[in-house]
Amino acid sequence: MKPTSRSRKPSAVKEEATRLHSRIVRHEAGYACQARGFMPDQIRCSGVATDCAHIIGRTFSHTRTDLANSFALCGQHHRHFTNWADDWMRFVDQTIGRDEYDRLKAKAQAGVNVKFDWFDELDRLRALAEILDVAA
Repeated sequence: MKPTSRSRKPSAVKEEATRLHSRIVRHEAGYACQARGFMPDQIRCSGVATDCAHIIGRTFSHTRTDLANSFALCGQHHRHFTNWADDWMRFVDQTIGRDEYDRLKAKAQAGVNVKFDWFDELDRLRALAEILDVAA
């Protein structure tokens, strides 16, 4: 695979990497909402994962495209979790556990003020997408 051109704008490369990460996450979940059945009385889950929800916010480059840092969710669950942090953390604790959450949080914090190479990251995600046969 040809490496990403370094003449591209870094912001465009970052956005392409983010979109590809989302496709990989949803593909790996079989395009099914990973929170289906969580709080069934409150959320009308469509069952279809249209969103990629980040555990640690997208602000942090070092975890933004980490596959362990995201879930494939339907829009209903994504909106609910965005508005109700306690429910989000309960879901995170039940799925990945607090130790993995703490690892992701530490990774994000360690990356603050450390330059992130979005060109290399896009190349990594493209190679992974090819292996997983994720549509472009």
